[in-house]
Amino acid sequence: MEPRQFQYLAERLAEHGAYPAEFRSAISRAYYAAFHFGLNLLREMGFSIVENATAHEDVYLHLNNSGDHDLIAVASKIKDLRARRIHADYRLQRRDVEAKENAKMYVRLASRLMETIEKRCNSESRGQIIEAIQNWKNNIRNSLD
Repeated sequence: MEPRQFQYLAERLAEHGAYPAEFRSAISRAYYAAFHFGLNLLREMGFSIVENATAHEDVYLHLNNSGDHDLIAVASKIKDLRARRIHADYRLQRRDVEAKENAKMYVRLASRLMETIEKRCNSESRGQIIEAIQNWKNNIRNSLD
């Protein structure tokens, strides 16, 4: 499945929803759209990220260690969006994730994050981004030896 399908659903829920569960679901789907979009592009760039619970942190770490200022900012915002997703999915006492305007804001954020990931990872800086991430990974391996 293409991650943008999650984003499409998030947009529909945020725009046309009327109930708290719809707004919570919009935030959750928006996060997963951005997460899977980043995961797919990192894999296209040659990085192996295992599909398990650590994948969320791995996407963040890869983007955060890309050497690209825009992707570093995206990493931070994806981490924040993940926290909102956790609130929406698990913290039923939280009312902020039940507000239509908040859901719309987080859905727009996810859209901007995907646009930035696509733009930066497919730019002339792609090679430098790959090299920076590879260097970061090599430094981790070397520190473990």
